[in-house]
Amino acid sequence: MSERRADRRGTPRGRDGQVARVAAAALVAVLVLGVCAGVAVAVSASFSAAPPASGNGGGREVVSDKAQPEEPEAPAADDNSGDQQLPSDDERAADLALDPNRQTDWLDHSNGEKTLYLTFDDGPSANTEKVLDILDKYGAKATFFVTGHEPEYRPMIAEAYRRGNTIGMHSYTHDYATIYQSEDAFFGDLSQVADVVKEQIGYVPYLTRFPGGVSNTVSESYCPGIMTALASDLQAKGYQYYDWNVSSSDASGNHVPVDTIVQSSCAYGSFTNVILLCHDSAAKTTTVEALPQIIEYYQSQGFVCKAIDRSTVVVHHHINN
Repeated sequence: MSERRADRRGTPRGRDGQVARVAAAALVAVLVLGVCAGVAVAVSASFSAAPPASGNGGGREVVSDKAQPEEPEAPAADDNSGDQQLPSDDERAADLALDPNRQTDWLDHSNGEKTLYLTFDDGPSANTEKVLDILDKYGAKATFFVTGHEPEYRPMIAEAYRRGNTIGMHSYTHDYATIYQSEDAFFGDLSQVADVVKEQIGYVPYLTRFPGGVSNTVSESYCPGIMTALASDLQAKGYQYYDWNVSSSDASGNHVPVDTIVQSSCAYGSFTNVILLCHDSAAKTTTVEALPQIIEYYQSQGFVCKAIDRSTVVVHHHINN
């Protein structure tokens, strides 16, 4: 029979069937080789893209785009270094902040404008809020040279600042024997009260007032010549100290009569820029009582009550030690 038969799978038998089987096997081999080659290429590519190992081998760690390293945090600024982080929109903070690198043309004479600079030492205290309310009533501003005496009233520092008044440093301890025993002791005390102020208003101001004023002679008992040294070194660090040219006389004792305080405070002579010394402590109740009369008198004379800033006349007493 010349007609070819086919098996059940439909594969031709005989010589032609053998050729077909060989061709099919060759095709399978080609396909297998192709797949293997593709796998090899993929594996090779994966190894070439892998980052070199880090560790003792010294390789550099490669970080993917999905896990960029975080920016390192900026080191905390020293409270008194002048490198203070201030809100960019707070012009008052920028003006009053301590900055050792800032050059200021300090005014050493009256600007001719009738200005009363009320200043209060030794607070905050139980009287601070009463003083603030009186200032607000008359549209007046003041400067508070604060201490670390009464921690429970420290929030009044922030409140005074919030109401538009200026904050300066007086002393943390106000203990002459402690602060005037050496320059290191003085600046250590100043740093403490600066920390208190920064905690309340967010920065360290440049304003200071020496306990007893720069003219005090008590300091000589503890360290001869210290006021001369401090007056120079304090300013070299970017601070400015303010004495006064009129006193309320409330430092002469507690419960000084109201009339005495008013008369002393209003005796400004020929000064047009008045820096008036008052005290803010729990015992100075008569100072609070006298304050409305003092403000009313100055305002009746054409004075404006302002807080100290860098444009204020700088009053320095004669140094006696």
